[in-house]
Amino acid sequence: MSAPKSILVADIGGTNARFAIATSDDGPMGFALKHQQSFRAEDFDNLLGAVNAYGEYLPIPMPDQTCFAVAAQPSNGVYHFTNSPWVLDSKEIKSALSLDTMMVVNDFQAMTSGARFMQDKDRLLVRDGTAEPNAPLVVLGPGTGLGLGLLVPCDDRVRIIATEGGHAAFAPQTEEEIEILRLIMREHKTVLFEHLLSGRGLVNIHRALCVLADKPRVSLRPSDITAAAYGNDYPIAKKAVNVFCAVLGSFAGNVAVTTGARGGIILAGGILPRIADVFLKSEFNARFATKGPHENYLAKVPVYLLTSEATALIGAAHLLKDA
Repeated sequence: MSAPKSILVADIGGTNARFAIATSDDGPMGFALKHQQSFRAEDFDNLLGAVNAYGEYLPIPMPDQTCFAVAAQPSNGVYHFTNSPWVLDSKEIKSALSLDTMMVVNDFQAMTSGARFMQDKDRLLVRDGTAEPNAPLVVLGPGTGLGLGLLVPCDDRVRIIATEGGHAAFAPQTEEEIEILRLIMREHKTVLFEHLLSGRGLVNIHRALCVLADKPRVSLRPSDITAAAYGNDYPIAKKAVNVFCAVLGSFAGNVAVTTGARGGIILAGGILPRIADVFLKSEFNARFATKGPHENYLAKVPVYLLTSEATALIGAAHLLKDA
């Protein structure tokens, strides 16, 4: 498909719904984003309500082509969001917006697609290295859930693979993490990495650490816990962020050796940019490389942290253009 003049693009997760109009551009990203707007999912009963709110904000007519990147499971054109009561009914949205073309993709498929086009200003170096140009590259990130996608070189193009890697079983690496695992197992028969590496995961870690420290639990939201990383008011919450970063290092290292991702690791999602300064000083790098006899395998793997909120929106536009 040749690049449309303009595309309605959306990045819709369990917490936020981001919208923009993507227009073809000769710059390095291939598209320019205009009229970006973000809405909290909890402010609307359903997705169509949020889309209509964005339409009311737009100073121009809604484009007739769209790509929605969603954190949802598909079933015959109906998408049930994993961490939200929202449902996306493709026929309903297409009819309500009078669309000629509508594409719905996995949110981390769009994130992975967009990561190719991010510039140095859109990312921070976490771990220096030399990427192998013909090796897979991984995009992963904790947000409302834990997403994971692959960029795999195939001849003269790159194949984008969305996965459910965040649902791999959690593997603790310290005695404290073993105890955290035991406590989370009271609620989940199988403890997944997503049960620790997500907004809800931060709450799980904090709650477990309160029990282990024999301290009354202070009810904190994920945003409260990340804010605590920069102060001394909630020392257990501050520690929860450090545990979170260490576990993320183990997970990212596991993914790198499992997928052969010597092309690099790109970290995304909504949580890490909020704690970037703390994250860069955390145990992430040490845990990433701690793989016994395979440490040399990871020695040159670079790791970057994306700081742009536009990545999945740009990725969605490219997925529609390339369909």
